Amino acid sequence: MARRIYRNALLLCLACSTVSVQATPPVVVRTEAELTAILASGAPTPLDAFTPYGKRSFLRGLRWGTRGLGGFSYRAMLRELDRAQIEALAAFIDSSAYSPARSRDLSSPPLRLPEPSPEVERRYVQLERFVDEESERRRDAAGASSVVDRSPVERRYLALFGEQMSESVLRKLPAADLPVLFDAATLAGELGSGQAGVAHQQLVYREMQNRGLDTRRGFDETMLNALLSVRDFSQAKVFAANKPHLASWTIPLVHDRLGPDFVGRSVYRYDAATKTLTREAFPYPVGLELVMVVDAGCHFSAKALAALHEDAELRARLLEANLALVTPPRAAISYDFVDQWNKDNPAVPMRILYNASEWKAIKVTGVPQFYLLKNGKVVAELRSGWPAEGNKAALMALLDAARD
Repeated sequence: MARRIYRNALLLCLACSTVSVQATPPVVVRTEAELTAILASGAPTPLDAFTPYGKRSFLRGLRWGTRGLGGFSYRAMLRELDRAQIEALAAFIDSSAYSPARSRDLSSPPLRLPEPSPEVERRYVQLERFVDEESERRRDAAGASSVVDRSPVERRYLALFGEQMSESVLRKLPAADLPVLFDAATLAGELGSGQAGVAHQQLVYREMQNRGLDTRRGFDETMLNALLSVRDFSQAKVFAANKPHLASWTIPLVHDRLGPDFVGRSVYRYDAATKTLTREAFPYPVGLELVMVVDAGCHFSAKALAALHEDAELRARLLEANLALVTPPRAAISYDFVDQWNKDNPAVPMRILYNASEWKAIKVTGVPQFYLLKNGKVVAELRSGWPAEGNKAALMALLDAARD
């Protein structure tokens, strides 16, 4: 799902005792063709601040659509660039509103790692491509109602990197390969089963620390996010201790009233005043249930939530269908997002899913998404998000069809 981008204009001025001259405004690229042309020209761009690998990695992460840039990965930006360089690059791709520079601690120096081994990079590119293809396949199968099968991504990841994920092998690898292996495990954790990828992330992370690599630029944040995504709050708390740059992250207290032997579905209720998560049972209702999945930082989720808040007819129909408004089961919890919504909409509470295995009937590949269940079984899905014109009609049609 989802990616963040920021905007800041750059003006360069030359001043002398008698004349003030304004330089040409910086170039902004808004299409893939424009980017290709400027790269082919050899003209200087903010991309030049990257290492060669960082530049390749960043360019691979750009996602272009018919309306221009649809998204990008800011991983290389956070690792290799300082604040001014990040802002300049965000402006260059016309994405300053989503820049990561203003929301993160960038006090540690940028990383300038040597080139990874060609073979390790080649395998990582293969994994990225496979993930893209798998994502396309899942989108094409949007009408399916089977339980999500995340095994293809994990199988591919293990085939490409499984043999390297041991302490003895990692110790023998060049230091420059470790960040790439960490990224591969991260990708597997996000789109595979979760636990295996996180375990491998921890292995590579420990080896990076053993080699004396500075992990403050993005690696610490990614590792903490992974622990929170699999709801390992106790380990997350230990990990974040003595890391001032992670101080803004919320790691809650947890009250589990159900225990490890509980069978069924459960959710967390969040108390912002005490930063406490309380686990509660969430049984399937008799008849229909509409599960609506949203997340923070997603423009389309924000639009869907605004419609739910403002459109009384839409809200009444969804509540009639036993609306369950939830955050993704494999995402780190956005506490302020959940808390603010619940304060503003007490009649339509947003719930935090306990874990993915309890909620495996919903196959969340993006947000917002909608799943219609009948007596606990998925009977229909709406995974087209929330376009500019909204998706009320499609939701109404989905609910009307379920009545027949």
